Amino acid sequence: MGAGRMAEVQLDDAGEPAPPDAPAAPGRARRGRAVLRRWWPLPVAGVLTVVAWQAVADARIESTAERLRETPGVIATTVTPPLDPTPMVSPELATAMYGGVSTQDGFVAATVVGGASDPVRVVGIDPADGEQVWSVDVAGPPDPGLSSRGFACDSGTDDPARVLWCELTDYRDASGAPEATRLVEVHLGDHAVRSERELDPGASAVAVGHALVVGTPGDASVRLVATDVRTGEQLWAADVPEPLAPGSGSGWLSRAGGHVLVVAASATWAVDAGSGSVQAGGAGVAVVRGDRLVDLQGSSRTLLLGADGSGTAETDGQVQLLAPDDGSAPDVLVVEVADGSLERRLRGVDAASGEVLWERPSDGMASTNRLLLDGVLYGSGDRGRLWAVDALSGEERWSTQGGVLDDYRLMTDGVHLLRVERDARSGDPVLAAYALGSGRPAWTTPLPPGVDSVWTQGGILYGHGEDGAVVLR
Repeated sequence: MGAGRMAEVQLDDAGEPAPPDAPAAPGRARRGRAVLRRWWPLPVAGVLTVVAWQAVADARIESTAERLRETPGVIATTVTPPLDPTPMVSPELATAMYGGVSTQDGFVAATVVGGASDPVRVVGIDPADGEQVWSVDVAGPPDPGLSSRGFACDSGTDDPARVLWCELTDYRDASGAPEATRLVEVHLGDHAVRSERELDPGASAVAVGHALVVGTPGDASVRLVATDVRTGEQLWAADVPEPLAPGSGSGWLSRAGGHVLVVAASATWAVDAGSGSVQAGGAGVAVVRGDRLVDLQGSSRTLLLGADGSGTAETDGQVQLLAPDDGSAPDVLVVEVADGSLERRLRGVDAASGEVLWERPSDGMASTNRLLLDGVLYGSGDRGRLWAVDALSGEERWSTQGGVLDDYRLMTDGVHLLRVERDARSGDPVLAAYALGSGRPAWTTPLPPGVDSVWTQGGILYGHGEDGAVVLR
């Protein structure tokens, strides 16, 4: 049947009468038109195939992006130029929001400590415009005789929060001795104070899941007692074998993953939040990937203590914090090693043994943060180059030369890597995007007038400049 159609096209072409007085078309031209008529569907089919392939590829990229956006720190929508700035309603609330926590109704709960005659408030802020949605007073204005007031709130979880635990410490004089400490429980759904309790002066509290841990300093140790906030049942008690430094004030008790951290006189102590076991103590104790404990020995060496503090391995250099980090390649730690040069070295090491898995040049003295997503480590530095390597093997996925780096912050929307650069001609700041999968430059767009830096929080892209904070869409 196909041959029959070919013959029919040729016959039609040959049988068309020529216009009056027109010269007869050469035979070669007639044959060319015939071939074109025979084969014209093929180029169109090729175009349709390319379009269909591109549509499938775009859908695959967007599907991957949606999955990556479940990782804290990844922007929740695809960023496209130009950037449209929406000014934040309240500069004061925009500033407070930086240290806030996400709530289950999509807002940000943050503390606002006003002047000497103002109450302390917890407010709900709409992250899309910085507008206050609700407010609850958690403490009245301080007494005139107080010299200062310490205030900190935490939810006990990294997920959207239901409850906020707020610790308030009053100081009578400049000696640093606390006069009173109070713990206030704020329900973020009801927007109301649920409970209050007095703590010993100088005590501190932190929530880890359903456990509320109260620390009370002593002359030779720190006593920790954990209770179940749902039942009031005591879960455990433990003693950290070192007192606080004189004048420690507030903030010496914190949570990190499943650990409670106590900053004592000469060391930071890690305590298991589930059992109360004292796991490790050292000047550089910190929690890194996979809820593992490490002790950073300056910039030259890191002790790998494992999740329970019993690990005995070590590695040269200093373990790096990765953000965003989706938890892929869980048994790899990224370490930066000083080798006597300004460039330094970057290594992937086995988290348990410290064995070096791969090594590559680092990014100079002014590198950005590094991201780990889907088993790929991304980074960039002050020389403008961006790169991606396999986090397990160190094999380079891609490397590309970008513009002049202006802000040492690397971000992603799950489709692009984003960073602020300087336009080569004007010197003005621009937001530059590079394809996450290939490193190819995607686009650059000027930052809005007056905006000189960008950052992301809660999945939203923000900018800041001379007129305050803006939301960038």
